[in-house]
Amino acid sequence: MVCGHRPDIIHPPGYLIFRGSLNDFPDLELEAIYRDQVVTFTDYQARVGEHAIAQNPDADLVMIYFEQPDGSGHQFTLTDPRQATNPLDPQSIGTPGNPAGATGQDAAKVTRYAEYLAFAYQTANDAVERIIQAVGVDRRGKPRSNVIVVSDHGMAPFHTAVRLNNLLTNAGIDTSTLGPLGIRTSGPAANIYINLAGRESGGTVTPADYQALVENIAAVLRGAIDPNDFYNPRRQPLFTHVWTRPVDCGRHGFCTDDNIGQDSGDIVALLAVGYNFDGTQAPVVFRLGDEPAVTNVYSVPNFYGAHGHDSNLQSMSAILYAAGPSLQQRKQVFRVRNIDIAPTIMEILDVRPSPKVDGKILSEILRKHGHEDD
Repeated sequence: MVCGHRPDIIHPPGYLIFRGSLNDFPDLELEAIYRDQVVTFTDYQARVGEHAIAQNPDADLVMIYFEQPDGSGHQFTLTDPRQATNPLDPQSIGTPGNPAGATGQDAAKVTRYAEYLAFAYQTANDAVERIIQAVGVDRRGKPRSNVIVVSDHGMAPFHTAVRLNNLLTNAGIDTSTLGPLGIRTSGPAANIYINLAGRESGGTVTPADYQALVENIAAVLRGAIDPNDFYNPRRQPLFTHVWTRPVDCGRHGFCTDDNIGQDSGDIVALLAVGYNFDGTQAPVVFRLGDEPAVTNVYSVPNFYGAHGHDSNLQSMSAILYAAGPSLQQRKQVFRVRNIDIAPTIMEILDVRPSPKVDGKILSEILRKHGHEDD
């Protein structure tokens, strides 16, 4: 984001498996195609930003999005020995014999993928530098307008795809299309909606039965543990967080709190790092050591990186870099929330935020308008 100082003017995530004739291409050629896409698309996004700045030199705020390194993070975060280097071969994990039956990861692929990740970050960095040059710099290389670079999440490797419907079905909970639940998953997050009469069109669950069903589902999720010792050697819970809709407002299915909003599920759950609801292959590829079954919960995914876990985890940390006339130089801050960025920008632009705007002004990184650093 580039914001002025008034009145101055200053993916595809997914493993490289393609249906149809592209299956005939070797991995190295498909990887080269993806690498070329990183260059081509990032250059396109940078040119869009440069064009916007050139065409709107008096703009108070310009916002630019670079897709990288997110796409490459999903594609190439191959850093855990529990990840199968060949998603179609569940034995391509660990080292030969660890666990029993493993043939080991493809070390050359692990090395290549690390290089692709580094390349994506460098490509994104170069694109940001192009925007800084488009904004213009002073004799010390400092941007003449405020430039703020922020990401919205981190990235972590994942080794297992999880089928929530099977997890609940195995616990005796009806997940059929016409049953009492609506299940929506995205990455490691799940929203489970109760088909509540009086709230949902055609609701089948009475308010009297609502809370018992919510508590039953939450208990299943809280008690879920991946039994495969290679993937879960410490027998840690499958979910790090399971929240349920509160009932203190006196209306089952309508209460909200800091974790459950109006549009959230009645149960909201986050998987532990290493697990993801996306990436299930068709046909399913069962993990080494699991007993194949139609109702298997766990399987080998077809891509490697994920985000959306607990935001307090170090691996989920975002970045913040900022420079410009309204920002202090050589200032380091250790905890910033993304919701703090908007009010900080509004402070720079002398715009009064609505009382409903979340977040706080990052006053510790700002200096008084028009004053040079000492």
